[in-house]
Amino acid sequence: MAFHDHRPNRRLGRSERPFIKLTKDLTGFLYQAQRSLTHDTLHLPSRQRSILAHILVEFAEDLYQDIGIWRGLEQYNLHFFGTPLPCVLQPDDEMDAEPVNPARIQFLLWTLYSELEPELILSPTHQGLQRLAVWIADFLSERFARMKFHSGVKAFLTTPNQYGWDVKRKLVWLGQHSYLFRLNCANYVRDHGGKYDVPTLDDFICQENTSWSGLGVIDILASTLDMTESQRRDLRSWYERHVGYFRVVSIHEPLMESSTF
Repeated sequence: MAFHDHRPNRRLGRSERPFIKLTKDLTGFLYQAQRSLTHDTLHLPSRQRSILAHILVEFAEDLYQDIGIWRGLEQYNLHFFGTPLPCVLQPDDEMDAEPVNPARIQFLLWTLYSELEPELILSPTHQGLQRLAVWIADFLSERFARMKFHSGVKAFLTTPNQYGWDVKRKLVWLGQHSYLFRLNCANYVRDHGGKYDVPTLDDFICQENTSWSGLGVIDILASTLDMTESQRRDLRSWYERHVGYFRVVSIHEPLMESSTF
């Protein structure tokens, strides 16, 4: 998988190109790290290590650029469970100040393994998981501390939301391509016919509860985009879909006027 495959517009800006080498380096690091674990519970084959490395780099990009995807997840967790990282941090625990810290990596890995290895029953406090989290956090923190880059993901998500389709294309990207949801989406598509067609993607994006604390794609997008509380409530109601006939009244690019029967 090329790094740009899941980027908005499927391309990397010049300042983002170091992500390619960073991902390769992290893939190799993960191989060495898993060999250092006492047991092989968390061992992943080559392809899955590469997938995980891509996700980890994009996760760090999110935190260092304050894109808001992970921040939204933690805000929901804090609201519902009294802690930003359920099963990893207790309500009174403090988190390390570093953006990419072991607690966040531990929660990320614990959730991702449920998608990478669905048959694996993994404790959130598994010793190997904790050790991997520390090693990966140190690796990413050291690399990102020296990087200066412009995030194409942040630029995409902060474009104006003038029309409904501006929001919908961000919703589709977040559900199908973002580091947080793309494994969930791929597994959902596999289990529902295997085709990335519009009905299947729409079902996942609008109605599926995911392994991320039961949240859906709509929930995370609503917390990520810069919008009013009224707009946020409206977006979170998009799961209430219906089928209806309509008549095209006029077309004036880029708008279409229609009426329902």
